[in-house]
Amino acid sequence: MRILNIIRHANENTPFYKGLYDKFLEHEQNLSDEEFFYAFRHLPIIDEKHLNKSNEEFNSDHLQNRPKLFDEHSTQANIIKKAFIDKDFQTSLPIKTSHEEDTQLSRGVDYEDANAIIQGALKSFKENGWKPGEPITIIAPASSFWTNIQQSHTKQLQRYFGLTVFCFKELDTQTVQDFIETLKATKSTLLVASPRVLTRISHIMHNENIEPLENLTSINVKGEYFLDCSKSFIQKMFPDSDIQTSYTSSLCGTIAHQKGLNSFDYNVLDDDFFVEQGPNNSILITTYKQRAFPLIRYALNDMGQIKNNEDGTQTIEFLEGSNSQHLVGADGYMYFASYFNHVINDINKKLHDPIIDFTLRHKQNGDKKSIDLNFIVQKPEKKDKIKTIALKTIGNVFSNYDKININFINEFDHDYTQELKLIEECNDTNTFEEAPETLELIAS
Repeated sequence: MRILNIIRHANENTPFYKGLYDKFLEHEQNLSDEEFFYAFRHLPIIDEKHLNKSNEEFNSDHLQNRPKLFDEHSTQANIIKKAFIDKDFQTSLPIKTSHEEDTQLSRGVDYEDANAIIQGALKSFKENGWKPGEPITIIAPASSFWTNIQQSHTKQLQRYFGLTVFCFKELDTQTVQDFIETLKATKSTLLVASPRVLTRISHIMHNENIEPLENLTSINVKGEYFLDCSKSFIQKMFPDSDIQTSYTSSLCGTIAHQKGLNSFDYNVLDDDFFVEQGPNNSILITTYKQRAFPLIRYALNDMGQIKNNEDGTQTIEFLEGSNSQHLVGADGYMYFASYFNHVINDINKKLHDPIIDFTLRHKQNGDKKSIDLNFIVQKPEKKDKIKTIALKTIGNVFSNYDKININFINEFDHDYTQELKLIEECNDTNTFEEAPETLELIAS
């Protein structure tokens, strides 16, 4: 019924979908449950090409008649009135896709959609151990795709919701010290961050002999593939924290939360979303409650195995992250992030955890192909052994590459407003802030 309701709503009220489901709706009342889902799984799949081409058409008609939450006349008083008293507003949130164009994409939001997105995040926070009323801190780069509004209303967010948005321009020792003091001053029990940001913070704490932060109950990470080695290292700097992961999308908010102790299996927020296994290792998502900007069978380019449980719940197992991040081995198979996570785990087990972060960059120059393996380590004396094991393991699997370069670096020279991909094809592999210590190895 929830699927049927959102299809009816979109078919009548959303320009992109209007009339698209006429035939389906004409016959659905005569279908059994099994026939209904069979027919549903043959409805058109929407992807980012449609979104990039027809972004505004995904906004439902009723948004046009709602007052704007933020405009040149916005004050604290009228924002509160529109958002929390009248519960009548519309605004736009910037969104990301993997599309590499300068097109500025957005999704329309009214009170109901905003509430659905917020409640989804709060559900995952509760699963992470947070209790309503406890203060939360979010750390994010300044001027990223979503922090500008939050940063301009920091005092109001703290006063009314106990939410602190800590924005940084660069991650250095002073920033980390200020951040730690903010966590202590706000007495936050939950920290929300991306894996790479938190790994870099922990690395600075380790290098500068900053004491581990105690009494932080929960850490919620999202947005990027989370290596086991990074999680273990972060845990040393935040020893009291239960570190868990959420699966999120800038389009729909929080879709699923970590299942048990496994960072790669997730429980879907079943009251909010229906997920399906899509083609080409994609995940299809249908929103139940987001009616201002509905999505029906939208293809998220993430790789994971959808499991429909007997009790009606859904789980996503072996979530890999982006299905475009892989490397083809000599055997013709695609190797995703999980393979390299396992390799690093094996090296760390043998050498007592020297590796704390990793990326892989590959490129082709003419008919020559090369791989850069980029390691951040906490035990420099283990570099030679890491080189030997990494070449033996990875070199054998990727003998179809002419060279493997192993780099040890202090940090990734990275714009944290963007995802730092674990595996990426690039034209310039030497993109580090400091010259890396490099060993060029010939794969045999």
